[in-house]
Amino acid sequence: MSAPALWDDYPYRVVSSRRVTPVIQELHLTPDAAVMPYRPGQYALLNDRDYQVPQRSYSMANAPRADGVVSLLVTHVPDGPTSTWVHHQLTPGGLVTLSGPYGTFTPDPAEQGPVLLLAAGSGLAPARALAEGLLGGRPSRPVTLFFSARRAADVIDRSRFQDWANTRSGFRYLVTLTREPHAVDRPRIPDLLPGTLGDLTGWEVFASGPPGFVSGCATAARALGADAAMVHTEEFFTEPQPWTEQPPSPQLRKASPR
Repeated sequence: MSAPALWDDYPYRVVSSRRVTPVIQELHLTPDAAVMPYRPGQYALLNDRDYQVPQRSYSMANAPRADGVVSLLVTHVPDGPTSTWVHHQLTPGGLVTLSGPYGTFTPDPAEQGPVLLLAAGSGLAPARALAEGLLGGRPSRPVTLFFSARRAADVIDRSRFQDWANTRSGFRYLVTLTREPHAVDRPRIPDLLPGTLGDLTGWEVFASGPPGFVSGCATAARALGADAAMVHTEEFFTEPQPWTEQPPSPQLRKASPR
């Protein structure tokens, strides 16, 4: 018997699609056959069953579940064919393909120290999956989730995370708004880290979101004592293109990372 592929194509069906911010749609997908195995922090490639829509990469926004349901957060990009399809055409019952899993934005199983999750926009997807996985499987590791949004309307899952902070020992939830019209201060996470958390020696840090945000967070974390090897980054581009505008052949789809 041949060894299983490291990644493969998995048919899924849309269970629900809802707008969670003015520009981000959350999909819940259920497997039509085999469940795609993955670890919190990894991502998959999404497209329609006929490969007419360009494949795009999206991080799973939940830890693996017994029923195989996967959540994705998709930011709408003007003139972006895949995100436009998700926002305006893909409805419950729609058929999609997930290819994967990919990525190494995952915790070190040997580490026991606290975890800091820094996220902006749809970069919350892997951070939420990591938080779920750590709280469910490694509850002894303290987890802090620090989310950056432009305005209050852009904050995703505030009530869920506040509930976790109130009911789960070792979980802390922080939010900063960088463009709230009526705010006196509009602080950014890299500027807030010294006063909010201080020394990050021994912490495992994950930063996910736009490139500038990720770079700034990583630099700030290292300056506060986090070991460079313990600072993980995942940059989210407006319309990630792992290959070209043309749907790749099956051979390329199974051999190319993001």
